[in-house]
This record gives sequence, structure tokens and C-alpha cells, in this order.
Amino acid sequence: MTTEIKPTAFKNGAPKAERNGMFGNELRLIEAAKAGERITAIVTYEIPKVIHDEIADEKYPIVAAVHIEPLFDEERAAAAGKLQAAEYKARTGEGALDFGDMEDED
Repeated sequence: MTTEIKPTAFKNGAPKAERNGMFGNELRLIEAAKAGERITAIVTYEIPKVIHDEIADEKYPIVAAVHIEPLFDEERAAAAGKLQAAEYKARTGEGALDFGDMEDED
């Protein structure tokens, strides 16, 4: 019996079709999962609204991914990783983020 390949599923929604480079790359993603690899991607977000809770006097933005493009090319992924590390350091003052023993947050 052949295993049927289904479209990639995302928690809490994700861009559809041409705005989501994960779709159509299921076999690559399955192979990456088997190898224990992480995929670096460029993600564009929009902030469609800001919620204001008048009772608690709190505001918070709602953020939605509008374009995801995975970087399967090693050189591009490495270049993006350097940019990511630089932005992380600028934002936190810390060195590179350690993904070592990161557990799934489901």
C-alpha cells in the first residue's frame, strides 16, 4: 500500500497556495523531518488589527503570516541564518539562539 501525501498543515493558519512555499514541497519536508533538519524560511507578516481591551486597558497586535518561503538552498539558508542571528542579537543583546534541546511547544 502506498502512503498518500497530503498538503502541509499549519497550526493557527498559514498563507495559502502561491504565498506559502511549504505547499508543494511535502516530500522535501518529509525527508528533512527524517533527517532531523530544521528549515530556515523567510516569512512576511502583516498586522491586520490591534485589539484593545478597555476593561484591562490592554492593547495587543494580531499578527498574521502572509508569505512563507522556505530556503532549501544551503547557501541562502546560511545567509538568512546570519541575518537572523544579527537581528536576534540586536533585539535581545544575547548571542545566537540555541535550538539544541528545544521542545515542541504544542
